[in-house]
Amino acid sequence: MAEIKDAYKRRYKMRSLGEDGLNIVVSIPRVVIEREAEKRGLTIRGFLEQFRAVAQFDNFEGVVYTFEGIPG
Repeated sequence: MAEIKDAYKRRYKMRSLGEDGLNIVVSIPRVVIEREAEKRGLTIRGFLEQFRAVAQFDNFEGVVYTFEGIPG
């Protein structure tokens, strides 16, 4: 994958969860959640309650995570 200019980079270990490692978990850096919450005038807890992470992947290398509001 090409280097993304002006981006922070941190490396994280992956863990498998569930029966036969059905789910793989990777942490989202706290600073990312803090920034997203601040942009929306929310506390971290409020952001976590009102938003979910969305993984986008397909015909490109890697995965991109974004956040979307939880309906309701």
